[in-house]
Amino acid sequence: MSSSNNAEKIVLEIVREYLSKKPFFSMKDIVEFVNNRVKHNPDINKNKIELIIKSLIKKRIIISGNKLMKKDIIDNPTRNEIYKYIQQNPGKNINEIMKAHNLGSNLALWHLSALEKFQFIRSKKIRNRCIFFNFDSNPKYDQLYYYMANDIVQSIITLMKNERPLKITEIADGLKKNHNTIKKYLEALTNLKLVEVEKEKSRNLYKLNNERYLKAVKFVRRD
Repeated sequence: MSSSNNAEKIVLEIVREYLSKKPFFSMKDIVEFVNNRVKHNPDINKNKIELIIKSLIKKRIIISGNKLMKKDIIDNPTRNEIYKYIQQNPGKNINEIMKAHNLGSNLALWHLSALEKFQFIRSKKIRNRCIFFNFDSNPKYDQLYYYMANDIVQSIITLMKNERPLKITEIADGLKKNHNTIKKYLEALTNLKLVEVEKEKSRNLYKLNNERYLKAVKFVRRD
């Protein structure tokens, strides 16, 4: 282990001890605390301690103003289960997460906030809903994951399978859904190129692109 890595390890251990006693910290206080513990170590001075702590904050191993450390986040069984659930089910919203884990909104938000703060997950607004994804996943596919997991979308796709091109009114009536709601979902599916639009006089007809849909199914289920 290099001297730099060894210094970081020493500082991190002392920081862990400090945070176990105090929920919050200021840079000045924690540098002083660490310095008092390593004052006989010639390789670590105050400047180096501050640089190491700033590096730990930048890497989000610790977060200023929060007593939790990254390793603590998934030590919590419920939080760990939520994290695994989001990894396996990208594109879920808070209501689905609450239902899957039998949680109230405040507790679910607290766990999700901790996971997001330490960059285990990330959130994104889609159709005015807060949707959650694994932090390292590619944002390019967020819309695909969200819509492929949506119940209304799946109902639309099921209705359209092996069917002639359909009008919006036929889809809305068949699913007993509001016309404007179906229109919005069809626009999203068209943008994702999962649905094709054909013209019949002045009307749009919608048809499932089976090839692209099957590729999308394989993609979202590949994990």
